[in-house]
Amino acid sequence: MAWDPTQGQGQGQPGNGGQGQPGSGGPEEPGAPQNPYQGQGQPGSGGPEPYSGYGTPQNPYGAPPPQYGTPPNQQGGYGYGYAPPQQAPRPIGQAIQELPSQYIKVLTKPSAQTFAEEMGKADWGMVWVQLIGLAIIGTILGLIRAAIGYAGSSFVTNRTFNPGAIFALSVSGSTFSFISVPLAFFILVGIQYLLAKAFQGQGRFLTQGYATLLFQVPIYIASYILGFIPILGGIAGLALLIYSWVLNVFAIMAVHRLSGGKASAVVFIPIVVVALLLFLCIFAIAAILIAANRTTP
Repeated sequence: MAWDPTQGQGQGQPGNGGQGQPGSGGPEEPGAPQNPYQGQGQPGSGGPEPYSGYGTPQNPYGAPPPQYGTPPNQQGGYGYGYAPPQQAPRPIGQAIQELPSQYIKVLTKPSAQTFAEEMGKADWGMVWVQLIGLAIIGTILGLIRAAIGYAGSSFVTNRTFNPGAIFALSVSGSTFSFISVPLAFFILVGIQYLLAKAFQGQGRFLTQGYATLLFQVPIYIASYILGFIPILGGIAGLALLIYSWVLNVFAIMAVHRLSGGKASAVVFIPIVVVALLLFLCIFAIAAILIAANRTTP
């Protein structure tokens, strides 16, 4: 008996484990040709239909297809698109004890990943502790340098040393440091923060300030100490300054989740502007001096 597609649909096939076609549950007549879709299921049977031609084929891997592209809230460029969770507040003593290890880690492993691992510890208390500590250390080292300079000056050689003058100089220097250090820090971080926001940065001002201090404090202290060396100290200080710019770029990348190009623009635009202003001031002063010499009889 020939196979009739209109009557034999849903009949079980030999050796198919009892799987039938829609509309019939009885056995198949002997001699019927084997169904080419055996074991795959037909439309309406509720079974899988990977390649039946009646719809979208099922994913053979059993999982949704992978999605490519940049995840939400992530900007490409360096791969640290998601900020680490904010860590629980630490006791002030523990946070101070951990600072040296943080400084060493940032200086010896310069990368955006390093700052991304440390910026979750940002805290206003530690920001002010580092700023005050930097002002105190800068004042002490400045006084030592001033004392060394005064040792060969006329105050000592002419036996006209005035302790009151040294005390007044110390007080004025300390007061100036306690004002200038935080002021310069917040101006610099504020300018970079606004530029980062202009480049679609996503970080916080506190996090940026904390990450900035992690490399500024040790580099500034090292620069103060190297300043006692006449020529080599200046060269080493310039190298540390350039290295601080590199670390600053990594910090901006991690905090604001920006690419390397945008982070570099955030760091170097203020530097270029300040350099141009200094050049214009020097050029104006030189022009004034030249004009004054020409008018002098």
